Amino acid sequence: MTVYVRNGLAKKSQGKVPMKLLEIGILNLMPTKQETEEQFINLLSHSEQNIALSFFYPETHQFRYSSATAVKNNYDTLANGLKQPMDAWIVTGAPLEKLPFENVDYWHEIQAAFTTFSQQKFPVIYECWAAQAALYQQYGFQKKLREQKLSGIFIADTLFKTSQLIIGFGAGGLFRMPQSRYTDIAFPQSGLPNELEVIASAPDVGPMVLADQVTNAVFVTGHPEYTQYTLDWEYKRDCQQGLVVEPPRNYYLNDTKNQINNSWVTTSRLFYRNWVGQVVRKKVEKNI
Repeated sequence: MTVYVRNGLAKKSQGKVPMKLLEIGILNLMPTKQETEEQFINLLSHSEQNIALSFFYPETHQFRYSSATAVKNNYDTLANGLKQPMDAWIVTGAPLEKLPFENVDYWHEIQAAFTTFSQQKFPVIYECWAAQAALYQQYGFQKKLREQKLSGIFIADTLFKTSQLIIGFGAGGLFRMPQSRYTDIAFPQSGLPNELEVIASAPDVGPMVLADQVTNAVFVTGHPEYTQYTLDWEYKRDCQQGLVVEPPRNYYLNDTKNQINNSWVTTSRLFYRNWVGQVVRKKVEKNI
């Protein structure tokens, strides 16, 4: 199917966009704005629906980089996005894990957005830092710093088999996902709230996907949108910055690190296709 791009730094759709589309808003918090856009455009193009994507940024964010003007000229504000008739939202990760949530300059703005999503039961996917932020805001779950950065491709050993999000996945290590983070979610020892379910989990990672069946929120602790060389680029960047990091696990095929096991692409496409299908069903139910 076709993904139409209404705004953003990546190439926008030319000509008239059809009327009957699934409208998805993406709050892009990643510093690599255009690359992230292209990752999601490619990922969602494998769904079974025609989709229109709109990209947004938090207006209260104080940009440190030269991309500020380009973003403001090509994105719309989150406040304006919340006024538009979106069918679903995606909130990306952000390299903010070592900061307390309240110290993030746009924290109050996205807190309000998360509350709106929850109250109005918008289907939404929160990825990586955004998943941690939303779980903190909605359930009070804290985060904890890891001794070493978690980076690599990890395979789920536990799947919640009745979830619509994992239709088409079975046993045998089929559910794989890139992880790239310095923190874990500190889940309460007393257990999760009844409405929150672990959909997929892996050793050394913990929950990879959680879902709230009441608010239609999905929390993804990794980066299914990452393309083949994203973890490689991050690893080399970290090394150049003098950080002590291990090579991404289950990622390089040899010691020279010139071949990559691009094993998660099928998972990512199927997972997002399942989510889009879920969004469509929610839209139909809403309009009945």
